[in-house]
Amino acid sequence: MAAFDLQGKVALVTGAGRGIGAAVATRLAEAGARVVLANRTLEDAESVAESLRQCGHTAQAICFSADMAGCQQAVQATQAAFGGLDILVHNAGGCPWTPLEDLDAATLNTTLELNLSSCFWLTQAALPLLKLRGGRILVTSSVTGPRVAMVHAAHYAAAKAGVNGFIKAAALELAPHRITVNGVEPGFVAKQRGRLSQPAVQERLVRYIPLGVAGAPDDIAYAFLYLASNEARWVTGQTLVVDGGMTLPESGQVMEELWGMA
Repeated sequence: MAAFDLQGKVALVTGAGRGIGAAVATRLAEAGARVVLANRTLEDAESVAESLRQCGHTAQAICFSADMAGCQQAVQATQAAFGGLDILVHNAGGCPWTPLEDLDAATLNTTLELNLSSCFWLTQAALPLLKLRGGRILVTSSVTGPRVAMVHAAHYAAAKAGVNGFIKAAALELAPHRITVNGVEPGFVAKQRGRLSQPAVQERLVRYIPLGVAGAPDDIAYAFLYLASNEARWVTGQTLVVDGGMTLPESGQVMEELWGMA
């Protein structure tokens, strides 16, 4: 059997319209999984799904919202499309950079819902299907929060620290059902949009990455592919840091200069 063979598996990937989510969906499809790409903007997910179909893979795009009802609908749509679910990848997330003194209830609640609460709702919705034959629950965490601090991101850092706690507790609870729960903590991945896509900003950021290069979505996606595979059947409750070594120096030394770039 080839390594990372996902033939016969069904995967649901949220935040799959671009970047890391699109790369994860692509790598899972290439390994043989039938993939549902869930995204807030349906057009973006459909574009990725169509590219996969043109390459002979099985993919479907759906619209996704991170509230409880939206998570239930995403799982139901996956079951309707492909008859089950084996791999749940919760990648949807984001950080609206906001100083603590300016943080309002709406921004805090939206950040917690998108990054943290939806982990609970997606898992809860998926469990009846995952319990049938075991499975994988995978979450995109972040080095921000669990390992390093960023100014103007306390709400995001708190959510991602919560994600890491969720991973450990859920892994312990679900192990008897042959369900593994793991996460990936990406470091700086080059962006195509926003301030972090600017060449001058990227050049400064790369100075703090020991390997000397920014990450690409595929660098993160291959970590997810491993954790989704049978080769990772004995790995659970873990978060894999994929950051080019960025978190090796003391966080204060690096983040004090970087916080203003976001």
